[in-house]
Amino acid sequence: MANQTHIRGLIEQESRSTDPLLDWWHPVGWSADFGEQPTQVVLLGRALAVWRDADGAARCFRDLCVHRGTALSLGKVSDGKLACAYHGWTYDGRGKCLAIPQLAADAPVPASARALVFACEERYGLVWVCLGTPRAPIPDFPEWDAPGFRHAACPPYAWQCAAPRMVENFTDFGHLGWLHDGLLGSRDDLEVPDHAVQTEDGTLRYSLTMRVPAAEGINDLSGPNGLMTNDYVLSLPHAIHLRSRYHDTGRSRVLFFAVRPDSATVSTGFCYQSRDFDLDGDDRRYVEFQETLAEQDRVVVESQRPEELPLDLADELHLKFDRVAVAYRKALSAYGLLT
Repeated sequence: MANQTHIRGLIEQESRSTDPLLDWWHPVGWSADFGEQPTQVVLLGRALAVWRDADGAARCFRDLCVHRGTALSLGKVSDGKLACAYHGWTYDGRGKCLAIPQLAADAPVPASARALVFACEERYGLVWVCLGTPRAPIPDFPEWDAPGFRHAACPPYAWQCAAPRMVENFTDFGHLGWLHDGLLGSRDDLEVPDHAVQTEDGTLRYSLTMRVPAAEGINDLSGPNGLMTNDYVLSLPHAIHLRSRYHDTGRSRVLFFAVRPDSATVSTGFCYQSRDFDLDGDDRRYVEFQETLAEQDRVVVESQRPEELPLDLADELHLKFDRVAVAYRKALSAYGLLT
């Protein structure tokens, strides 16, 4: 999944550090992208090997064999065990080396022959990894198991920017009608309604009621435009849950968005477009709608400098309609996630 030239540059950053992001869950890819054979991904500048054991459970190792530093993602899985491509050293799902073919059959395997294993879970059709000790649960997606909802997975969005830049885009109400004219708002109605944000336990909650266009039926309205209330839950460090409730119909469209920080300046976003209407409709319409929005955003967000969010709020001009973005930066700083 990862570009090898890019990996070699990132591998230099892999020495274990005090990066506080190590202690949070991050999505590393769609569950469907990981089969029995190992796949390499990059998270926080670290190369990982993700594979499935004999029970089909996702496993995540540091992508490095303890013997000669070979990428374990080049290896093969057989009988639920991962064998290194170079010398055949074979590891179980807990990282223990079970076999070293070069040793005599009765020779013990050194206890230090272990792969570095990271916490790995599957939820919402995504594989999540924590490189340290989790300090918060995986972000909540309450509609995932709710009856009456249909979920459409969007292609991953690979952007040349820091993950907080990608997430902060969802806190910026000022751009909706201007950049997404005719899709999420209108340039004829740009005033941002008053709103508030509550921050507690690493979660930001905020809501906004606005008038939106029908956008060719993507927004479930009874006319060409109508009122929509957006209820956001932003889970630190890089996840957004957005439920858009349509006043005309009482139905909802939900967006769940979580970002993998590949490195300090490269990020990959994973997104669902979910809905409790048009349940027999074509998912592609909703996916393409989200792709259009994402591409409009990508060009702008990738142009932002510095690439990482500024630590000092005085480095940029903030107005009252930027209060959520300011709250997000303050929350990141409070948890040591913005340095």
